[in-house]
This record gives sequence, structure tokens and C-alpha cells, in this order.
Amino acid sequence: MIDLNTESGLARIAARRRDVEGANVPGFTPQSDVAGPTRIVARRDPLAVVAPEGTYFITGTAGGVAFGRDGEFALVRGRLCARDGAPVLGFSGAGGSPEPLAVDARDAALGAALHPRIDADGTFAYDRVAVDPRSGERRLERIAAGRIALARFPAGTQPVRVDATHVRAPAGVAARVAPPATAGFPALVTQARDLGRVDLLAGLERLDDAYLAYGALRSAFRGRAGLEKAALELVK
Repeated sequence: MIDLNTESGLARIAARRRDVEGANVPGFTPQSDVAGPTRIVARRDPLAVVAPEGTYFITGTAGGVAFGRDGEFALVRGRLCARDGAPVLGFSGAGGSPEPLAVDARDAALGAALHPRIDADGTFAYDRVAVDPRSGERRLERIAAGRIALARFPAGTQPVRVDATHVRAPAGVAARVAPPATAGFPALVTQARDLGRVDLLAGLERLDDAYLAYGALRSAFRGRAGLEKAALELVK
């Protein structure tokens, strides 16, 4: 049977290891004290964006919705999707609830959605070839399919971690949702990648400290066990 101190030491090592392993995972937020400013690198990808600090993208899941900061999106069969294939939610009309963002179904079927991109205000847009019926002149027209939704939790809220890059709201807490550059939400950083907030050097130092602390616990446990054994021998 593992005593509570040993169990706590093992849990601390596991938490520190998870943070180190997540150092280069897009959108990863550490749960221990190794967080720094979000690291952002430029990407030549018009569908790669970074959410403002303290906000999350929303994706649809079988169980409802998930919140995450990984903004490396792709167009999959006409639908804007996250890296894991989940649809990205946003606003495609006036008001309403967030729904999956997608290009026009006819454009998707014809492969006519050209140059898909995401603007700083969260607009998911693409170009469509239009033909003037009288002159036959072809030109590109910009189509706005909708705006990405951002979520923010009330100050002091600790989201519940689901996996390396997703969280959910705690029971009884509702997230505030709006497009970027609207209702107090900052704009997105476009053509960029979020490398997370882990200070790798600090993470490795904390992991080393956790192993040292666990070793000290084990030594103390062995020492106590030795004393108890000696005491029993004296009683005999």
C-alpha cells in the first residue's frame, strides 16, 4: 500500500512531466508553476491563427463543445476544422448560437472555394470565381462564410482540463462568447502559431526538484521502516 506522502510525490512528478512534454504542443497551457507568456511564431498559413491571452476557440464534439487554443485550422470537405478534425464553431449569421463554420455547400461541391483565410476579426473568408453574364469577364469575389467564436471564462475561473490542448467549463460556470475584435475581445494574430506557455527550462528544473523530493521521501520511508523493524526485534 502506498502512503499519502508517496502518492503525492508521484502525482507531483507526473504533473511536472506532463508540463515538460507539452512544451511544444500548440495551445498547451501548463497546470504547474512553469507558465510564461504565450510563445508565438509566424506561419505562412492563412488558416493558422493565435487566440488572445485568456481566450479559447470553440470546437464541436460528440459530447457538446470543447475549448482550446490550438488555432492551426484546415478546410476539410468544405468545413473549417481543428487539428483533431473537430469542426470550428462561429457565427454565420446575425446573432444566434455558435455553429460549425463552412463554405457554401455548392462552392464546396464544385471545388470553387479558393484562397480560404481567417482575418484578424475572426472572419472566415474565401474567394469565388464570378462570371459576368454579359461580358463573360471572370473575376474573384470575396465570400465571408462567418466569424470564428472566442470564449472567455470569468476572472478567477480554473477550467477543467480534458486533454493536452482542451478544457471545459467547471460546473455552474458559463463562458462569455463573441467574435474577435468585438465586445471587448481582442483581435486574432493571423498567420501565426501558438507554441504554448511552458517555460521549458523552468519545467525541467521543477521536474528535477520533484524527483529529488520523491527520493527524499523514499529515503525517509525506508529509514522509518528500518527503525520500526529494529523496535520489533527488541520487543521480541
